[in-house]
Amino acid sequence: MDLSPAPRLPDLPEDPAGGPPAWQRHWHKRRSSFADECHQARAALLDDLKQPALAQQRVLADVIDMSAGSVHWRERGYDVVAGQPERFRSVLPIMRYDDFVPEIERETRTKGGILTCSPVLRWLKTSGTTGTPKRVPYTLHWLLTYRIPAMKAMWGTYLAHHPELLDHPYATLDTQTVREDVYDFVHGIQHQAISNRHPRINTLDWNPPWYESPWFGPDVPSTHEGRMYHRLRHLVGRRLHYISAINPSTLISLRDLIEQHGDRLVRELRAGTLDGHPFGEPDESAAAHLERVLATPDFSLTDLWPSLTLYTCWLSASAGLYAARLDAILPGVAKLPFMSCGTEGVTTIPVDDSLDSQPLAVGQAFFEFVPAEVPLGSLVEAGTPVETLLFDEIEAGREYHLIMTQGNGLYRLWTGDIYLVDRIVDGTPWIHFVHRDGVYHSFTGEKITETQVTDAIRAGLADSGLDLGLYLCGPRWADPSNDDLPGYVVVTEAPEPSPELDRTLSVAVDEALSGINIEYASKRTSGRLGAIEVVTVPHEAITGYVESRRHSGNTTQYKYTPFQQDIDFVDALAGVRGGNRQ
Repeated sequence: MDLSPAPRLPDLPEDPAGGPPAWQRHWHKRRSSFADECHQARAALLDDLKQPALAQQRVLADVIDMSAGSVHWRERGYDVVAGQPERFRSVLPIMRYDDFVPEIERETRTKGGILTCSPVLRWLKTSGTTGTPKRVPYTLHWLLTYRIPAMKAMWGTYLAHHPELLDHPYATLDTQTVREDVYDFVHGIQHQAISNRHPRINTLDWNPPWYESPWFGPDVPSTHEGRMYHRLRHLVGRRLHYISAINPSTLISLRDLIEQHGDRLVRELRAGTLDGHPFGEPDESAAAHLERVLATPDFSLTDLWPSLTLYTCWLSASAGLYAARLDAILPGVAKLPFMSCGTEGVTTIPVDDSLDSQPLAVGQAFFEFVPAEVPLGSLVEAGTPVETLLFDEIEAGREYHLIMTQGNGLYRLWTGDIYLVDRIVDGTPWIHFVHRDGVYHSFTGEKITETQVTDAIRAGLADSGLDLGLYLCGPRWADPSNDDLPGYVVVTEAPEPSPELDRTLSVAVDEALSGINIEYASKRTSGRLGAIEVVTVPHEAITGYVESRRHSGNTTQYKYTPFQQDIDFVDALAGVRGGNRQ
């Protein structure tokens, strides 16, 4: 079957005055300067990684300089460290986000001067779907000195490995950032996700060449499905080289939406329309190519775009469970990791194609570490002083709580993230996110973690010759009326789900988890905990279930979470197999 790409179309629509449209003129004008800025930011990052101690000293001095005169620091007496940075860790306490809320509330009215002496330009909103969204101050100093340079350094790495992503205006599909109109304000200041780069704050704000592209601007639909369809309509039939994402689920969703809306795309390509409205000249060649792709079972994104050479997204921790599916939909395409970061700050920035870890971003924050086995949460809550380690005191092979002091006023912030140190290179730790502190299931003190369950399921599946993909795990509470014991239910994907396979995997995973977690084994042996139950479903069933939870407020930062607080997912997925559990 011929799956060769359709020939490239003229750039449409054209400017009424003739010549290329305005967005393409912006692309060509911005291309060289953007590449230069990214290469310079990457060079600065590499310099910092060679001299991590100097980078950390510079960041701490900068933080103290920007905050020592603030209201909060002067009220608490923290300004004494201005001339004595070595006292920083003994004077300022380790904080959680909630500890900053009173100062943040004050700062929403003053718009700066409370936590730091730089004006607050935005309030950044976290991507969680429950509870009150956080308000992380996005200050002018943090924007210019830290966040934008981090973005440019990461893209500098991408460009160093794959310069073709700037070959032409249709070469890159950026889904990691969006431009959406903002309707949520806090005392007149916008409250939005860090991934929303709209509107630009000043001329130094994020401005890639594709910033004005018609599929990237605020006029596209705000829903995930609607925005993805617009991206596809603009890019099907083009020589797309690169797809950028934060979460791997976005890449899988893109492929699934092509299948879901393929017939509609074919009709619109032939009619020269977008959402039924005139869009450009009909494109029979692209429509015919898409039809051939759609007729191919299990088609890949490279079938549609043979020109693809690179994709990027998170590739470690639970995101790594998408690996097999990504290989299937992007066969032979190179991959690079996305930075390890959150709304609160950047932790690592990729410098090469290593997928297991990347170097600590020593120029982004002042970092401290506490061994993961220390109950840091309870100690911080009690106000107990905790000894911390600096970047040059941690060891490869060990896990640590990470504490970071940012240039936006959030000092010694413990977010609950735990990182594994994979290795030390030129004095800089290479780390990757492992899990959140306190994210575990426990009925009787067994405290099984996501990592332990992942390892147990992988081992159980391997016994049956199967590979691990996505899974969901939740607690099954005891039913006293039936003398049931509490336990755990896991739903995982398999090529041929069946009750027999369920029973085989349940035994294997239970044995593997008993070998990994001695408390789980003890509770199983003493009859206080029931055996883990494994339910198999077809491939992509969990992906579909997870994607159904995506909504307009979290489309870009949406996260897959293996650990669930209940087992509602079991009944929701049982029907996918065509029957109930047995």
